[in-house]
Amino acid sequence: MRFSEPMALLLWCLALLVPGPTLAEPRLIKLATLAPENNNWLKALRAFDADLRQLSDQALGLKIYPGGVQGDEEVMLRKLRVGQLHAVAFGGLGVSQTCPDVGALEIPFTFRSYDEVDWVLEQALPFYQRAYEQQGLVLLGWLDVGFIHILSQQPIRSAADARGLKVWRLEGEPITRVLFGRAGMTSVPLSIPDVLMGLQTNLIDVVYASPSAAIALQWFTRVRYLTALPINYTPGALLVDQRTFASLPADQQNLLRQLAEKHLRQQRAQNRKENGEALKVLEGAGITIVTPATGEIEGFGQLVQESLPDLVGKAFSQEAYDLVHALLAAYPQPPAARP
Repeated sequence: MRFSEPMALLLWCLALLVPGPTLAEPRLIKLATLAPENNNWLKALRAFDADLRQLSDQALGLKIYPGGVQGDEEVMLRKLRVGQLHAVAFGGLGVSQTCPDVGALEIPFTFRSYDEVDWVLEQALPFYQRAYEQQGLVLLGWLDVGFIHILSQQPIRSAADARGLKVWRLEGEPITRVLFGRAGMTSVPLSIPDVLMGLQTNLIDVVYASPSAAIALQWFTRVRYLTALPINYTPGALLVDQRTFASLPADQQNLLRQLAEKHLRQQRAQNRKENGEALKVLEGAGITIVTPATGEIEGFGQLVQESLPDLVGKAFSQEAYDLVHALLAAYPQPPAARP
């Protein structure tokens, strides 16, 4: 059958109105974090997203909400529970709120090196994955906050130097509450977004953070001293809601795990490099580095030992504490003496 020229033109016009096949939009996992733009956490997560989209043939990606735009970690956790968020990258309080046994990793002077940290985190990963599963969360892997230092408006070389000063305490965090209470310090509970204002208004005199975090959060602009004593190691965690994870096909679940291992490992290495560089930046910005005497370091350690009965079995389980220290005892290289 032959069409007349007007009929053929009409059919061609109609064909243009019929949409052709289009690529499906990727399923987006909504992920929130307090980490600001240009931070190595954000760079790792954006690289993760790019790989995830490419290797899933654009079927899966991340929608990242940085800089606390979804609220503080407590608010993010509530949104995660009701399905408004699907994943979070937590550090500090959010990690231990979702799994109190992480506190066993954060006891001051537990670790003396990143090699020890990496050994324990790798060996203990199955334990913590099971612990998070009991909370309805999938632990994709560890992010790195790093070793924590004291930053202050007056030099602090001993626990006694902090008495009479107003020390920031992360709101809801049990370890610092116990330690500061036993040391007779006045502590002021604040969420992380409120700390800078607390320093600016002299509500607090002393804070603690990794060097790079002190710069990223601008806390260094309101202090004058940094105590050259790594107090404790603080991990971060990349967590996905279990319902979201279970709804993904097996190949996408495996891809998430594989890419998390790759990009979180790179983040940890980059963060540690930046923390080393940040110490030099802080000195260049006029921060004075003070070093405690050996006897004072031992005094800090003794304070921690005296606090353990108020923490083990209360803030975190005896099982978690025993596991971390059994792994340290099995560390392939003998660790240096601890305070």
